[in-house]
Amino acid sequence: MNLEGITLHILTKNLQTALIGGKIAKIFMPTAASLLLVVRNGKDTLSLLADFSGDSPLLYLTDNNPENPDKPPALCMLLRKHLEDGRISKIEQSGLDRIINIEIDTIGPAKQIITKKLIFELTGRNSNIIFTENEIIFDALKHVNKSMSSFRQILPNLVYKTPPEQNGLSFIYADPADIIESIIKHPAKNFLQSLISATTGIGKFTASEILYRSDITLDTISLPIEKKDRFMEELTYMQNTVKEHIDNELPVYGILTQTNRMNTIVLAKPLHLDETKYLIKAFPNLTTAINFAAKLIPIQTPEKDVLQKAISGTIVRTEKKLTALESDLKTAENAESQKIIADTLMSNIYLINKGITNCTFNNIYTNEKIEIELSPLLTPIENAQVYYKRYNKYKRAIQEINNQKQETKDLLQYLQSLDSSLQIATNKTEVAEIKQELLSEGIISENKKGKNKASLPKSSPLSISLSLDTIVYVGKNNRQNDFVTFTIAKPHDLWFHTKGFPGSHVILKTSLSTPTEAEIVSAANLAAYFSKARNSSSVPVDYTERRFVKKPSGAKPGFVIYTNQQTLFVTPEPLAIENLLKQN
Repeated sequence: MNLEGITLHILTKNLQTALIGGKIAKIFMPTAASLLLVVRNGKDTLSLLADFSGDSPLLYLTDNNPENPDKPPALCMLLRKHLEDGRISKIEQSGLDRIINIEIDTIGPAKQIITKKLIFELTGRNSNIIFTENEIIFDALKHVNKSMSSFRQILPNLVYKTPPEQNGLSFIYADPADIIESIIKHPAKNFLQSLISATTGIGKFTASEILYRSDITLDTISLPIEKKDRFMEELTYMQNTVKEHIDNELPVYGILTQTNRMNTIVLAKPLHLDETKYLIKAFPNLTTAINFAAKLIPIQTPEKDVLQKAISGTIVRTEKKLTALESDLKTAENAESQKIIADTLMSNIYLINKGITNCTFNNIYTNEKIEIELSPLLTPIENAQVYYKRYNKYKRAIQEINNQKQETKDLLQYLQSLDSSLQIATNKTEVAEIKQELLSEGIISENKKGKNKASLPKSSPLSISLSLDTIVYVGKNNRQNDFVTFTIAKPHDLWFHTKGFPGSHVILKTSLSTPTEAEIVSAANLAAYFSKARNSSSVPVDYTERRFVKKPSGAKPGFVIYTNQQTLFVTPEPLAIENLLKQN
């Protein structure tokens, strides 16, 4: 469960109310990745549990203390020595980041007050508990050395360095007009990402909810003028909801997945969720919700979901690599300018004195003035050589980057085909074949426990009779796609595939001289239905004779090239297709 910054802000307020002024009576570490502080505040005894042992970190007032080991870890002993009997004097969140600091006043040898600090970094896989005094690290739950991070190390006796701060306006306290202005000034790849980048404290969940309430789709690039007032209203509403939670104890909403996990906890009832995939559960307050989440026993994720997650993660990483290559290419395409600078320097070499840091000359090709940076440590000729070397380097890089870019595009297309196949897989055999393909391509690694499992029989493609004379074959994964295209189909059979969308290979076979127009449309509908475009309208479907479909040497499973195609635009009708499938 990942909590957004605004939800952690409410959690921080709750902890302040309950714990400030309290005395730390006992300290335990129930596991190697958890810390329990027993705090007495007046007549109340409260237990603050930091549990970092799961997929995502939790910090909350628990109503169910875990068992403690007989032998406490070294970190637990250190904290007991320094913090037991100390009083909690301050609890604060770092801005709206996922970092909560707890300051504890202790009495020193000279009866002076010494303030020490526990820092809870609730940052997913990099979560940590760090114990400091005067910003010097005493110890931490997880040590981070230079080989693990060049930016910040978490080791005893080092100065504590905070994680990089989020850039953006406070989602809670910034004026909505200022947020909108920041979004417009700093556009991202889409409006959803622009909203997240312009603010601190919210993530994709709350941003999606605001867009949904504003009637703005997630793929919108920029704020539509006609939706601006509505967007400002919903933005203001969400801000006011957070402020009401700060001042009062109000209900919150937990989002549970089908695998019995708490996805997140939000402050306003979500409207944008697909209720067939999520259960929305109301809780009287945040503490109750977190305690409920901590006690959940997740249902074992079915293998299909595990594979879907692996493919989705690889797609995200591949898309990021493609973006990085695009950036590298733009830099490399600047090669010609480096040669122009070098040629201009060589033409004016005797006018340049060693030791200067820049010079201005007329471009020898366009006669426009250009300012040239120079290294004062190099001679004029050496400076020109630097630009020539950079030119040659960029020229060589362009081809290499273009090659990598094409390979990455091909990989992305292949991953999307696997994702599409997995979505339409309906039995264990089809899922197993996709898993085997993922293993053979190195996208996932073999689980040693599963190596000796009995092999499943090969799955068969769908076979659908349109009439006594005509049959359609549909491949539901890449192995089946290759099979229907290159084994079942004859040269003059018609081959169908969605244009621009990953999906099934569909073969139309008939004993007639030519298939009817209605049969061609039916086959096109099936190709659209068994593709990523299933829920779209006017889906382009290419079709051609099988003899014009080729598989390049060394191509990945399911990948083909084709020519002589025609294109039909169809809108799949799920009910009609489901009825057709039932009849077969």
